[in-house]
Amino acid sequence: MPVNVQDNFLDKDYFKKLQSVVFSDDFPWFLTTYLDGKKDVQPPTEPELMMVHLAYASRSPITVKRTEFYDQLGPFFNLLDIFSVLRVKLNLQPRTEKITEPTELHIDVPSAPDNAVTSILYMNTNNGYTKLETGEKISSVENRLVTFPMNLRHTGSSNNCESLYRSVMNIGWIPNTWGGINYKGKNNGE
Repeated sequence: MPVNVQDNFLDKDYFKKLQSVVFSDDFPWFLTTYLDGKKDVQPPTEPELMMVHLAYASRSPITVKRTEFYDQLGPFFNLLDIFSVLRVKLNLQPRTEKITEPTELHIDVPSAPDNAVTSILYMNTNNGYTKLETGEKISSVENRLVTFPMNLRHTGSSNNCESLYRSVMNIGWIPNTWGGINYKGKNNGE
């Protein structure tokens, strides 16, 4: 599967609804710190600060974390034609003086099956980016979706433009296919 970039992925009204929830005063963001991909930097400095919201995580067949925000993603998931969601995580990195990449290249769910993919929905426009291990950089453009094989390592950046932050929704998922035929009976060309 090649890297797929789609602009204006979601219906404008639906995207604005999700955006208004994520950027509301009462959305539950949680502070985390990273330095070279490692947690527990004390004290945190500007490039290592990041806010996260883990909307969904399946840690085992019987342990699932799910927030209220996850329940609003049904129309989004239908467009992706998802068989199974592995993780949905939102990231918000504050603007920095210079653009930084606070985490190393990584795979979001290392134990995922070979057919798993990562999709990143950009929640706002800024001069940050997602960098893939191929060297390709995908610019942060509101309502842009990039999808790539989950085993392709990637990292995000901060931004240093007029936007106060860079925010993305990162979805780890398994496509609704089995042997090249999706469950709705369409041949997907694989």
